[in-house]
Amino acid sequence: MREKRFNLAHRLIHWAIAFTVLFILLTVFLRIGWMNKDHMGEIIQQNLSKSGTQINTKDAALIGKAVRKPMWRWHVWAGYTMIGLYVLRMGLLAIQGVAYKSPFSKKTSPKDKFKGWIYIVFYTLLAVSLFTGFMVQNGPESLKHNMALVHIQSLYYVVIFIVLHIGGVLIADAGAERGIISKIISGDKAG
Repeated sequence: MREKRFNLAHRLIHWAIAFTVLFILLTVFLRIGWMNKDHMGEIIQQNLSKSGTQINTKDAALIGKAVRKPMWRWHVWAGYTMIGLYVLRMGLLAIQGVAYKSPFSKKTSPKDKFKGWIYIVFYTLLAVSLFTGFMVQNGPESLKHNMALVHIQSLYYVVIFIVLHIGGVLIADAGAERGIISKIISGDKAG
């Protein structure tokens, strides 16, 4: 049911997922970059030493971790939001059908098979990311370490998907699917 892919429900969920993923990535990049506990610990140590207070590296890193904790709570809440959006997206796909051609069909072109596989892999890996993130927060202590190891790898596929998705949309808009960008923003006026 490709003609329904630009309806209001599809567009709202698409953009809600897009902005939630970008927000989650922002919190990840802040955590591994500017708000890294060790980096923040160094800043804390340097500024305390100016006033004559000495603190060891481990304690400074713990303070740095405590400072960024409220920001990280937003990551967790965005993850819960993403779970809800994922359920809505899967429900919408079940009701309206998928917006890409089946990569399993022999009639599907290689380009459309590639697009189909990208979405299947993305939604599968997204489910894994959401499950492992949920388990890190709510699962048994014995599983948290392994779940975190898998969850951390989400960063790589999400960035790859974003690049492929934006690149593919720009190519499509410049070629065979002119107007696709405006359709995902304002809807399919031609249909």
